[in-house]
Amino acid sequence: MRADIIQSISFDLSNLHPGSTLSGTFSLSNSPVSGDTAPVLLSFSDPQNYSPTSINATIEIGSGTLLQFTVGFSGITFTNPSGNMFTLNNNLIPRGMAQCASFPCSSTGGFQDNDPPAFNSTYTIAPVAAAVPEPSYNLLIPILLAAFVLALRFSGVAHTSHL
Repeated sequence: MRADIIQSISFDLSNLHPGSTLSGTFSLSNSPVSGDTAPVLLSFSDPQNYSPTSINATIEIGSGTLLQFTVGFSGITFTNPSGNMFTLNNNLIPRGMAQCASFPCSSTGGFQDNDPPAFNSTYTIAPVAAAVPEPSYNLLIPILLAAFVLALRFSGVAHTSHL
């Protein structure tokens, strides 16, 4: 699958540690369809508070109810060593998935930690700006060289006509 659309996903984990997030980027084909999946490497904003410090998970594109697509996830489990008996072992489960009419897309969905939930929170997906390619100077060098040579020739012609 050719990756044409790059999206970010970010989970609000402030219920565990103030300001804490878990985020990463994933790639979708230029024309995503329901049933598509994409791998994502998620990293914590405060890795010292969690184990492991990064998580390989899966983004799942589904059929939406109000809009054409849902953006869900699976495989997000981690440990919060400073947590209590409810927040020590975490398993994030989508609840009220982000919905999109098309991609790229900005949307917010909900998730819960475990079932029954220790807490509920939100996740956000958003487009990632494409990298702007660096300008190529390959053509500029021959043009400048040619201009320099021409300038030398014309300056030489001007000097010989005065002789």
